[in-house]
Amino acid sequence: MDPPNVGKDFADKVRFHLSKDELERQMRKIHERGDAQNRPSGSGSSTSSSNSAPQLESWIFESVGGYYLPNEDLSKMPLPRQEQLLIRDLIYAFSGVPTSHVKPDVQLEQISGMNSVDIAKVRFRLDDVFNAAFKALANEVLPLIGYYIGVQSFIEEINMSPNCGRTRLALATALGDQMQDYYDLQSKLETDLQEKKLNLKELVRQVRPWLSILKVLSSMASSSRGKLTSAQLLTLLDQFYRDQKASEPDLKERVTKIMAAVTHVYMKIVQLWMQKGVLYDTQHEFFVEDTERSNVMSSTLLAPEKCCHAYWAQRYRLLPDRLPAFLLPQADEVFLAGKYLNILRQCNVTMKLLQLPLAYNPGEAGHEQIIKSSYDLPAKKLLDVLAKEHSLALHIRNLRCYFLLQEEGFVETLLDKCQEQLQCNVDRLVPEKLQTQLTETLQKSNDFFKDLLRCQLKDCDVATQLGRRHRLGKSVGGGRERESSSEDEPPAVLNLYGYESLALRYEAKWPLSFVLYPEILEQMQILQRVLLFLHYVKRHLTVLWQTPSEGMGLKLTKRSGDLRQRMLMCMLNLEHHITQDTAEPRWQSLTVAMDKARNIDDVLNKLETTVDECLRFALLPSANAFVKALFTLGHVCLNFCGFVESPPDGTSRELEQGISEYEEEFDSFMASILELVGELAKSSGHGERESCKQLLKRLEGFCKPSEMN
Repeated sequence: MDPPNVGKDFADKVRFHLSKDELERQMRKIHERGDAQNRPSGSGSSTSSSNSAPQLESWIFESVGGYYLPNEDLSKMPLPRQEQLLIRDLIYAFSGVPTSHVKPDVQLEQISGMNSVDIAKVRFRLDDVFNAAFKALANEVLPLIGYYIGVQSFIEEINMSPNCGRTRLALATALGDQMQDYYDLQSKLETDLQEKKLNLKELVRQVRPWLSILKVLSSMASSSRGKLTSAQLLTLLDQFYRDQKASEPDLKERVTKIMAAVTHVYMKIVQLWMQKGVLYDTQHEFFVEDTERSNVMSSTLLAPEKCCHAYWAQRYRLLPDRLPAFLLPQADEVFLAGKYLNILRQCNVTMKLLQLPLAYNPGEAGHEQIIKSSYDLPAKKLLDVLAKEHSLALHIRNLRCYFLLQEEGFVETLLDKCQEQLQCNVDRLVPEKLQTQLTETLQKSNDFFKDLLRCQLKDCDVATQLGRRHRLGKSVGGGRERESSSEDEPPAVLNLYGYESLALRYEAKWPLSFVLYPEILEQMQILQRVLLFLHYVKRHLTVLWQTPSEGMGLKLTKRSGDLRQRMLMCMLNLEHHITQDTAEPRWQSLTVAMDKARNIDDVLNKLETTVDECLRFALLPSANAFVKALFTLGHVCLNFCGFVESPPDGTSRELEQGISEYEEEFDSFMASILELVGELAKSSGHGERESCKQLLKRLEGFCKPSEMN
């Protein structure tokens, strides 16, 4: 039999991992047997040429990879010899060496076109001539061949791929470590066979436990192929661990070791980020990404004007697609720990960092405690720095005093000093003059940080400002939102008076601006603008009562006095709804929470919740019509004040008719506000619903029964 005419290389077709040394050893045995049989016959020369196969009775030689393996005629072989031959072929097949009597169940031509994943799915069968009892025993462990091919091909492919990624390389290494026990078993079985200490039943008994092990390892290898990110791969392997049954402790322990080894590299990245604030992720596997260019180190100090809340909100990004499922509950702590370390570094704060080894062991919670400790250290330190070195509590108190107008005498003095300017159109106002008057108002205050308070003239009314914020919260950059927002652009000529445009601004410096950031301050500013307007209207209505000489209409009819009283109490109750019903209890809760806060996030989350609820429950921003109606109602009251301050020349009947018109207008707007709030009480969430009910109780007494119906 001439080797070139036998066909293509069997090893290339089946893509087994051939053992060249083993094939050479088998060839030496064959030729030794041939020489021993030829010497007694007295033949002095070999009958076969260098290009033909040796010929022996009952032996058929097949070319495998250029070498010859014996394929004996099983029908002429005694059962003990059959058993030994089957054991030999199984041992070779279990280690990927081609054999004569264990063959795949598809054509060799088909296998030559398969990839490693499909080859792993190929099933193998024994030669039909084998004894039925032998076949029944061997068939149980034949799937081991495909499992082995799947695992071994994955290991070799990954080791030969330079850009496979650290996680896949770690998986290939871990699988190789687990396969070492299997290699040792193969070596032992071959030794026992040579020493004639192994029978087929014993072979099956020893390899049977590896069926379930290699099946899982093969599934791991097969599932890990393809375009999976490191996070997806780690999640997949973690699920393999969770799918293992407690009834197979050895298998579960092996999967645990593989998982611990594979996650080692990823958890080192997590540890370096959480305990040092350093991102070392050259292959972009970690779920935290630094948006700065790669040559900017986190330890580089930033310019003061650049170091602000907006910068740190954008500097690092959390990427969910790179987050393994087993770290999902701790994702925020991991993300914030490194971020806070870098913020503290920018504040020139020195501290002793943790050096705790971080590893993930499936089924254990040790990594959770280390992650918590690594987060608690910078989060608590940042709170201590802001609270002790920068008086955070006093600044938050100032938000309540100045923006909710709770500082005693502050708003009354400010309105007194700015009375003339507030009545002018905003285009005629001088911000510097208003700032001077604000400074004079605060001159006698004992507040150490009063200089941080500034005056600002807004270019839109409160409803427009609130609407912009509401749309921005729902969607940023959408076509519909852009179109609708263009409608709210400030007109060339602003039809705003000073009392509508005047706003306060709190200039918190770094690092206070990390907590008192612009979004928080803008929400407080919206509340301040509404409260200032209510105070302004209430002040005008009060002046009519205190100085009746300026309001002659009050002396002429009781009806005007009653209307003025209803207007005054309405403004007062709207103010109390915002301050007493909504803001005050939540601000008290914030104060208590700050005293008990263990880290900076406790303060941040509570402050954000408090400000958001104050704005949402007091002004009902989801229905912008409420704020518009509130300001319209206030303007009705101001117009009424102007009417009674300068009554028309004429009879009392004309005066009475004018007051009657204002009364009808006031009642009409009150009825529409009550109707709007009533509808919101039915359709809003629990918090808004309760707030609407409180507001209805306060306002129902100032609307005529006919209008309420």
